[in-house]
Amino acid sequence: MPELTAEMNEILDEQDAEKAKRRELATRVMLFARDQIMVSLRFLDRALFRMPLVPSDVVESYGVDGREIRFGVNHVLESFSREKNRCTRAFLHMIFHCIFSHPFQCENLDGECWNLACDIAVEASILDLDLADTRLIADEEMRRLLKHLKREVPALTAEKIYRFLLDDPSSAARYFAQEELFRQDDHRYWIPPRVTDAAQRTGDTITADTMTAMVGCHEADTGEEGADQLEDIDEALLGQTRDEWADVSQHAKTDLETFSREQGFGAGSLLWNLKETLREKYDYGEFLKKFAVLGEEMHINDDEFDYIYYTYGLKLYENMPLVEPLEYRENKRIREFVIAIDTSGSCQGATVERFLQKTYEILKNTESYFSRVNIHIIQCDSKIQRDVKVTTDDEFDAYMQDVQLSGFGGTDFRPVFDYVDELIERHEFQNLRGLIYFTDGRGTFPEQPPDYETAFVFVEEGFEIPEVPPWAIKLVLREEEI
Repeated sequence: MPELTAEMNEILDEQDAEKAKRRELATRVMLFARDQIMVSLRFLDRALFRMPLVPSDVVESYGVDGREIRFGVNHVLESFSREKNRCTRAFLHMIFHCIFSHPFQCENLDGECWNLACDIAVEASILDLDLADTRLIADEEMRRLLKHLKREVPALTAEKIYRFLLDDPSSAARYFAQEELFRQDDHRYWIPPRVTDAAQRTGDTITADTMTAMVGCHEADTGEEGADQLEDIDEALLGQTRDEWADVSQHAKTDLETFSREQGFGAGSLLWNLKETLREKYDYGEFLKKFAVLGEEMHINDDEFDYIYYTYGLKLYENMPLVEPLEYRENKRIREFVIAIDTSGSCQGATVERFLQKTYEILKNTESYFSRVNIHIIQCDSKIQRDVKVTTDDEFDAYMQDVQLSGFGGTDFRPVFDYVDELIERHEFQNLRGLIYFTDGRGTFPEQPPDYETAFVFVEEGFEIPEVPPWAIKLVLREEEI
């Protein structure tokens, strides 16, 4: 029996030694992959060296959460022996996921569509770079599919691909059928682990014990309050990681713009995705408030009403208040406004109607505009096609129930400004504060600034947004923001 025990221990020691040797070898392969990328893409220096590499005998492929890179030992060795560049490709794939902020915005989205959209966007960026160290046998098949996809989605960013996959299931089926072609890593690590998950997983940076210690409570105390605290920690960690990667992305974008000019290689999709990641998020409702004016309305002003004198008068003189409540109050709201719609051939249809509906819903909010207004909705291409004046809620409702677009010719912005100047001269407006022009921007701008604020609103559709005159405001919205 002692001899058998000794033999078993010797076998186990040999297995442990073999396992340690394989882990070391797999780690060296991943370090080699990182060094190859660094040599070719030095603008990724911060991204490449900010996460530790964590080998695992449990992880089946690769996984990244923004804090560390996990990789399956067996998977790495098998992939490297089958196709040497595959590990380098997977490493760059995960780095691009992080600098594009993919793992930090996947909650509240359709998981299947978002996962595929992110993988396609990353692979398109890698193919544009065309690095010798990341080429795979399957690249030609991917290029064929991406060429077809570009007809539907000109700018291959994850956000735009996601919208396409979600809105057009019949066309999306073609790409879901080839999902494995674009997949390089496992996205299960993108959602920050809750304490219930952390207790079951191995190899995580933040374990259940660590998270429990961070909230200052004993592991055995897992009441509702403790669970809430742990969820708060998850959100804090996610926010911190997201902010850190935003800084890394900004650094990469700045260096890439310089590096690509020097080297002259293709970085189209990569730059598009970085710009999308770093794009400012706008609140269209807050934007419209720029055009508000100060005015009086019939409404009891609670802020200037003195309850002490009021109730004292009622008590002293029996139902005779000393101070009556003020019947008017001043508010900053939208009273006079012009909405100009570019109805040229390149800016029409459902997008225009959604923009009108969105603007209407915001203006209809009682906190945004007075009960009686003077809003002109002007349709124009190269000339004025239609002008509808709206003064009440009912008139706006009637207009929105039957929106008829006219024009569809070329684009010239000047006729709208000339027409509005004529309206001002005819005293159609008493105090016009602003004009908002919904357009694709492909037209002639006025040379002189008007006497009122002007904003040009563009929908990002994959082409370069043109510059507006210095006297105008530019707002770029995604189609899903309208």
